[in-house]
Amino acid sequence: MALISFDLDGVLQRNPFYMGSPQGVFGHVRRELAPYVPTGDPDPERAALEPLILEHMRRMEAGQIAAAHDWDEIINLVASRFGYPGRFDITALVEEYCQVEGLVYAYPGSLACLKTLEAAGHTLISITNGFRCYQEPVLRKIGLLDRFTALITPERVGAGKPERAIFDAAAQYGDGSPCIHIGDTLPHDVAGAKRAGWMAIYVVQPMAPSYSDPPAGFVDTSAWERPHLFPGWLRARLDRDRHWHGHPPVTMAECVPDAIVHHLMEIPEAVEHLLRRV
Repeated sequence: MALISFDLDGVLQRNPFYMGSPQGVFGHVRRELAPYVPTGDPDPERAALEPLILEHMRRMEAGQIAAAHDWDEIINLVASRFGYPGRFDITALVEEYCQVEGLVYAYPGSLACLKTLEAAGHTLISITNGFRCYQEPVLRKIGLLDRFTALITPERVGAGKPERAIFDAAAQYGDGSPCIHIGDTLPHDVAGAKRAGWMAIYVVQPMAPSYSDPPAGFVDTSAWERPHLFPGWLRARLDRDRHWHGHPPVTMAECVPDAIVHHLMEIPEAVEHLLRRV
């Protein structure tokens, strides 16, 4: 049996933040801040969003990974710079937008995948860079919260992916069992897991914001063969991730997962195969 950790956003769930979209939490914040953007800007909502992203990236590049995901602090810091007179309660906004029909949802196969792994006797946890106050309402809404033994989040352990400390904090739930982390970002999920001595499964699935079409023949191969059969495509995926996740510096070798899945129901078979190698 194994300790199996899941990233959440882009893997099991669509969250209500919707960066760069008029929907959800960030859309709400953009609309609220737009009247306080200096006059003359042709796109005040874009101008309101940009400093939020820049502050997030500044913290990431400084190695302040937990602080980089504190959206209550970041948004209110930027809002104060604009002269916004109020204060945003991002946790309350997450709760509010979780109730909007169709805005948050589980990706196809999420529940079935977790149930299959659970039935096989594996311990399921989540290692996520999203604070618990942002993740728990989503998991509760889509019916997945009770599937996890624990949620390991940056504000609880003082570290975030890909820092080893967050994986080490999670490993206590495995009691010495093999550890497998499943995520959709090569620098954070794959390199972070590999540096901590975990196995890693990389998820690239339709509907997820990070999705790109796989190369010809991809879906006809096994999940554990794909990392070595499609190195060019994997390198292109890393280049994309580097654009959005500038910290930390990683090498291609660190970002080669043990398996790549195109649908969540490929995960149980991939886990079984990986554990046979241990």
